[in-house]
Amino acid sequence: MPRIFSGPALRTARRDAGLSVHDVATRVGRSCWQVYRYEQGRTPVPVDVADALAEAVDVPLDRLLWRDELAEAAA
Repeated sequence: MPRIFSGPALRTARRDAGLSVHDVATRVGRSCWQVYRYEQGRTPVPVDVADALAEAVDVPLDRLLWRDELAEAAA
């Protein structure tokens, strides 16, 4: 089952954790703008960064991944 990183799920988890974009950016060694782009789905998230983002907002990586239904339909 193909899975893709979900920017909106990251934003929700960040807010639920009471963290700012700056807090998360500092924890993962990225700029605030880069984290914002991840949340907006404007920039692909490398696997190692996705793992660091999940750790930064204290959720399992699975909570930041969604099923890619288009890829499933094409398979």
